[in-house]
Amino acid sequence: MILAPCNLGKHWVLLVINLNAEVIYYMDPLNGEPTKHQNFKTKFENALQIYRANSSSKVPKVSKSKKISWQKIKCPRQINGVDCGYFVMRFMKEVIMENEFMIPTNYFFDHKCRTYSHDKLTEVKEDWATYVVDDVFGKQEAIILPN
Repeated sequence: MILAPCNLGKHWVLLVINLNAEVIYYMDPLNGEPTKHQNFKTKFENALQIYRANSSSKVPKVSKSKKISWQKIKCPRQINGVDCGYFVMRFMKEVIMENEFMIPTNYFFDHKCRTYSHDKLTEVKEDWATYVVDDVFGKQEAIILPN
């Protein structure tokens, strides 16, 4: 599975790509339709077509002519216009935690909710801040500036 957070201008969505099943799961915290972004959709379909062409031993011949399947997932929804990035980060965390090769249309049972609580979004913000401080800045060598 490939996790592909995508910015569609001023909004984040998550694509979860299952190369073996040739399915792209579309997760939008504003409940948008992937068909509204045809150019974007075509780019990902073309990328999968290239993958098919270059992985002849892994992809059956019948599959190479099959259309790529897009599945819109009924995931938790944001209730404002600014939290989409945090929702997408939470989606990624839950997809990784579930460790499944498919995403149910009605989302994962253990994580199914109408929207995320303040605590769940705060947890994602804290995870991100910890990563940046520990793994990004923490690995840089100290720079000594001249007087």
